[in-house]
Amino acid sequence: MLKIDESNPWKVHSTAVEFDSRYFVARQDIVSMGDGTPRIYSSIRTKYYGVCVAPIDSDGHVTLVGQYRYVLDCYTWELPGGGAALGENDLDVAKAELREETGLQADHWLRVTKGGASVGLSDEVDSGYVAWGLRQGRPNPDPVERLSFRRVPFGEAVDMVLRGEVAHLLGSAILLSIQVRLHRGELPENLASLIR
Repeated sequence: MLKIDESNPWKVHSTAVEFDSRYFVARQDIVSMGDGTPRIYSSIRTKYYGVCVAPIDSDGHVTLVGQYRYVLDCYTWELPGGGAALGENDLDVAKAELREETGLQADHWLRVTKGGASVGLSDEVDSGYVAWGLRQGRPNPDPVERLSFRRVPFGEAVDMVLRGEVAHLLGSAILLSIQVRLHRGELPENLASLIR
């Protein structure tokens, strides 16, 4: 078996905060590795991280959220989700975001993804869930949010990912992870039966 050295090869010579906002810090560090030549490494150190959830209803449909994204300068379809301050429990935040954006509450939750959003640029690590056993309540979105909703069969949501119509990569990863787990027989039966 191949032995892989997973130790940290980076040496940090200095760290400088270039910009500090409520949501993130932009840093410019002087680092070295390999031949030891110092170089600049700029990165974003987040104060928040993303949480997203695929709500699957009793008909096997997924509720998507549509909104105009300022930074992307386009209208997007995404799974419900939002930002969590570092230290907050990601499952609690996922439950709150689902309830806030869609009014939905769920009896069952399963984390299906966790990973870096942009591993060469940012330290943000996002979590993704699937929720089922849904009950409908009243949405209560942030006053600055203008949301639309679209209910689609699970298979159509996966097709939307493959066509590039789901703009958020975390949401895409969640939907594809659910699909792969379904194919492998790794989902709880009461969820798998909804989306087969």
